[in-house]
Amino acid sequence: MGFVDTHAHLHFPEFQSDFDQVMTRAQTAGVRFFVNVGTDLASSKQAIALAERFNFVYATVGIHPHDAQKATPEDMCELAGLAKHPKVVAIGEVGLDFYRNLSPEAVQRKVVIQFFEMAKQANLPLVLHIRDAYEAMIELLKEHFQPPVRAVSHCFAGTRAVMEELLKLGLYISFAGPVTYKKNDALREVVSACPENRILLETDAPFLAPQAHRGKRNESAFMAETAGRVAELKRLSVDQLSTVTSQNAEALFGRSFSV
Repeated sequence: MGFVDTHAHLHFPEFQSDFDQVMTRAQTAGVRFFVNVGTDLASSKQAIALAERFNFVYATVGIHPHDAQKATPEDMCELAGLAKHPKVVAIGEVGLDFYRNLSPEAVQRKVVIQFFEMAKQANLPLVLHIRDAYEAMIELLKEHFQPPVRAVSHCFAGTRAVMEELLKLGLYISFAGPVTYKKNDALREVVSACPENRILLETDAPFLAPQAHRGKRNESAFMAETAGRVAELKRLSVDQLSTVTSQNAEALFGRSFSV
């Protein structure tokens, strides 16, 4: 069936010089579809433009919590319009980041609530960035949604208890390169405990390259290392994992990811 890289930033400058080779390597490694994630108004437009070029690339639109304080009413209105594009499959990357706090917490909360409403209006799932803010996000989701919440916790880095709270709300849990890091046994325990029907895989390329490429630019082909580790933890073959995670991606994003 092939894998879906459910979260990458293929339109970022890091891929300008060798984009075609990056895509060829990804497909050779078994990655067949890509969800290309916007992080502000400009990059959301770029994500859509790339998705328009390739039938195996889809886009999301949103504003990263780092940039929440820059979001204007005009930006939000334009993003709501972009959400109607046929290649847009989610609202994201949006959320809460209390680790860096590049935007004030209160502003982050206000903006992500606006994106909750946008997702409801557009009938699209949410791609949630949550860092050092799981408790706050869970509270907001409970306040603004009736489960199941159609969303994914992107690049999950929380505890098993946090994951179980998110699962109760209906979320999918996405794992990336950090699951391969030598000292990340706690995250591997979370992977082992995550139900097969809620697991997604991603790269977050160009960020968070897996162990064998750590410190280098990440790319979708490197998801093979993450997939191998997750398959081992779940006691599945890599082919079985590709089928499971692709079906989960189809369920979340409402698109067919069959080759």
